[in-house]
Amino acid sequence: MACLTLCVCALSGPVKADNLAQMLYDVYDNNPDIRAEEAARDIKKAQSKEARAALFPKVNATLSQNYEENKLKSGGYSRLRTSQYGLSASQRLFNGFQTRNNILRSKYEEKSAHYKVRNRERQILLEAVKAYMDVYAARKMIKLRRRHLDTMLKQRRATKARIRAGELTKTDLSKTDALIYRARASLEGAQADLGGAAGRYESLVGYRPGDLIYPQMPVRFMPKDADEAVKKALRMHPDLRASRANTKASEYAVKAAKGAFLPTLDLTGETTRTFASSHSEPNKQESSVGLRLSLPLFDGGTRLAGVQKARAEHNQRTHLTNALTARIKADASEQFLRNKASQAKLKQAKAEVRAARELLKGIRIEEKAGQRSFLDILDAEVALLDAQELEIYSQADSVIALYSFLASTGQLTVSGARRADLQYSPEATAAIAKAQQLDAAYRQKGKKIGRRTSNDPWSGLR
Repeated sequence: MACLTLCVCALSGPVKADNLAQMLYDVYDNNPDIRAEEAARDIKKAQSKEARAALFPKVNATLSQNYEENKLKSGGYSRLRTSQYGLSASQRLFNGFQTRNNILRSKYEEKSAHYKVRNRERQILLEAVKAYMDVYAARKMIKLRRRHLDTMLKQRRATKARIRAGELTKTDLSKTDALIYRARASLEGAQADLGGAAGRYESLVGYRPGDLIYPQMPVRFMPKDADEAVKKALRMHPDLRASRANTKASEYAVKAAKGAFLPTLDLTGETTRTFASSHSEPNKQESSVGLRLSLPLFDGGTRLAGVQKARAEHNQRTHLTNALTARIKADASEQFLRNKASQAKLKQAKAEVRAARELLKGIRIEEKAGQRSFLDILDAEVALLDAQELEIYSQADSVIALYSFLASTGQLTVSGARRADLQYSPEATAAIAKAQQLDAAYRQKGKKIGRRTSNDPWSGLR
């Protein structure tokens, strides 16, 4: 399989991706929302290390210097300088398993933070796919509508010539003029759509869109039916896995709160050495080791309130997980069906384009034979334009629907890339070949091609 993930850079300006897989890598590298979620994950990692630190002993070193001066009755002064050095250590042996439960709670909170990063990645990548297809569709629409406008302008010149020849009337010219105004308005609308889509693209990726090709469809990851899609979503969706981890963390938080009712046992040790400047005060060294057992008897209900609060939070997270599970099941099933519907709509749009093109061809022949009017040709051209626009929108919707399904099951990620069997159109094949030629030309000049390359044509699924 040829290397399809190519990124051609110009002599000046930022690197621009030519395909969806490369663009998704760049989104993951550049998007600040994902970076912010990763920073939140690092906070949870630090908190987990802080919880594990409670297992180790606490060791402190002390140093003190005392200077004492007394005035004697004889008029002289008595001066005493004392130096003291000490080392103390304490180790908590038992605290009602609070340390253990707090460590497990922080572990699951860290795991939840990891899945939240993946979930944010999933959301941002899906937005990037939509922006990619919006730019692609808007550019295709501009080319189509500009070509239609050129056709209408040529048609207007031909109509005037036929009016002078007596073949047509001003009614035909008025219809042509109306279609020209419609084509110009549609072209302006497509250009506005492109401006908005390019802005969204840049905000997500970090640079303006380059020459985009039609993305390759990772159909290998589509399940056979909706039930299999639901099972995959329940197993892989990062938001659900984060919620489950939070529920587990709240369970250990309840156990840690209950441990506050149990006694606490500490092992302590201390050694100090004192040096005095006076011979009347001898140097001395003291050492001690002890066990301390404490059992709180009454604290005004603070510990009981802590247990009730932890239980309430656990119940809340349990219900949130159940609700999220139901939503994810419904969303996975819905996106699976929407993907099937979008594929059927794309086939319908292609069939309508073929039929409209054949119809226009036949009406032109019939018009020359006197069996059709010139207005029938104009109506057929409008019908062909509408069918071609529907095909462009259907192509974009089919890609978005497929990737929306992948996102609904938690498969849309660049964190775990692997190969996929791909289906792509001849148009995409030609665009890829063009990109390969540009890539080879730049390499011969010694130019650096992109920041990241991959032998995997689709690197967005795990």
